[in-house]
Amino acid sequence: MVKITSKDNPAVRRAMRLMTSARERRKAGLIICEGARLCSDAVESGVEVEELFCTGTAMEKYSDYLEGLIEKAQEVCEITDDIAKKISDTESTQGIFIVAKAPSVENDLNKLRTNGQYVLLENLQDPSNVGAIFRTAEALGVDGIILTPGCASCFSPKALRAGMGAMFRIPIFLSDDAPSDMAAAAQRNMRPMAAVPREGAADVTGIRFFKGAVMCIGNEGNGLTDELTAACPEKVTIPMNGRAESLNAATAAAILMWEMMRGYIDK
Repeated sequence: MVKITSKDNPAVRRAMRLMTSARERRKAGLIICEGARLCSDAVESGVEVEELFCTGTAMEKYSDYLEGLIEKAQEVCEITDDIAKKISDTESTQGIFIVAKAPSVENDLNKLRTNGQYVLLENLQDPSNVGAIFRTAEALGVDGIILTPGCASCFSPKALRAGMGAMFRIPIFLSDDAPSDMAAAAQRNMRPMAAVPREGAADVTGIRFFKGAVMCIGNEGNGLTDELTAACPEKVTIPMNGRAESLNAATAAAILMWEMMRGYIDK
């Protein structure tokens, strides 16, 4: 175990950059996780850990979690409480961090199972929304999540915390051209669906999800782009009887995913 007491240590400075910079994470192909539970989930899910940082206090308080982390980490570093606060992205840190290789993302959407149930997120900006959607998707048994390049990264620290490690376990796809990919999915006998808050769209609670579908959910403020909406043969909406005109993206996604998976869960 290496003891680090200086905030200027190269490993600490890199951890700080990974915590704050999406560009740094992409360039290095690394992610950083914070917290005993999230770090443990990452390791149990097979993530390859390069470095473990933990404070002396954390070693005593979270010894059960740290045992598995220490075993899997290539390098273990004991840091001071001040360094932990410097690295941390939370108000009250537990003093445990791992730097790990980013999980793989699939770029070939032809690998979608034609009888699978998927969610596509277009240009969502709030990483907490992205993480919450991943968490719900995993809980309900969704087969995978498709992201467009304009989405907040599912591997950002905020998304990872909100997702409770779901992105380590659910298949992730990247679509560089969502309208074309959804047109191709329709050709493969799947059902691309555009979730839209408009009259004329089908009530999602009345749809029978009997074969592969892709539920497309758009940006928090603007919804789906016109191009992606047009590429989806089916338009669906969530019926609302109250005075609210719209729902939070993560809340809307949870309802839509529940309706997608309800028949499978009931069985």
